[in-house]
Amino acid sequence: MKIKKEYFILGAIILALAAYLYQRSTDRTHYTLPAVPALAAADISKIQLTRAAETVVLVRKDGRWLIDPSGYPVDPKLAQEMLDTLSGLTLTALVSESKNYALYELDDAQKANVKAWQKDQLIRDIDVGKAAPSFRHTFVRIAGDDRVFHGQDNFSFRFRTRVEDLRDKTVLSINRTDIQELQIKTDGASLTLLRAPAAGEAPPAGQAAASTWQSSDGRPVNGSAVESLLSELSNLQADAFIEGRDKAAFGPPAYSILLKGPQEHSLALFAPAGTDSKDHPTVSSGSAFPFSLSEDHAQRIMKNPEDFFKTEEKK
Repeated sequence: MKIKKEYFILGAIILALAAYLYQRSTDRTHYTLPAVPALAAADISKIQLTRAAETVVLVRKDGRWLIDPSGYPVDPKLAQEMLDTLSGLTLTALVSESKNYALYELDDAQKANVKAWQKDQLIRDIDVGKAAPSFRHTFVRIAGDDRVFHGQDNFSFRFRTRVEDLRDKTVLSINRTDIQELQIKTDGASLTLLRAPAAGEAPPAGQAAASTWQSSDGRPVNGSAVESLLSELSNLQADAFIEGRDKAAFGPPAYSILLKGPQEHSLALFAPAGTDSKDHPTVSSGSAFPFSLSEDHAQRIMKNPEDFFKTEEKK
């Protein structure tokens, strides 16, 4: 009897412990995630990013995103990624109720506060912390809620960024096949290059006619050199922007290019500003702001006019 009684007591203890552990386990999941109202990316008209003492405001104007009040264009890809994140924000789990925000980089010194408006109505207000260890979630807080949650996806880096990183660095964009004439000027020398139809049969319907390049006085030129230059200019990216100066502040250029087609495009490169830097200040018809190109970048553009007459190497 004594043994049966001990077994009975032991069984009761095991059942009680199992019930306790089960209850404790289920208690951990008994919480409600805050509702995140549905939002369309097209509804967002302004985004404010605040981190520590720096605030950046982005506004939608005439279909483009600009940094306010400077008017700097925002990289369209970065702007769309922000819009997609804000409109598709999904909370997946409660992480902490301890208010130990520094652990998640959600304290005042490290967090990025992100607000979004639809016209005058505030429609998103979140604090963005670091990425979770899995890099598939981001630690976030919702305005008015002290708890820390997992936000679906790794998006921390999209909102922890500087003005110079947000700027659209495309400063010249051309369709190479549209260009019919190039005018190059450098150090007292100048050269005009013209696109001419290539000899031979007409191309099939829907295909562009073949062409060659020649100088304005009829001399044949190295077509590969011309196409290489056009390729370099087709989607030209600034290496950095120059603050505090306007486009008219640099005097005569060291090298300039005028491209003619359905539209005219221009680019002017100036000599490096000093001995400490070999970057070339540059202005372009495709940007309202002056920028700089690195020495290597500039040298790929600043071709000597005589180089266009060098014989193409045979493969």
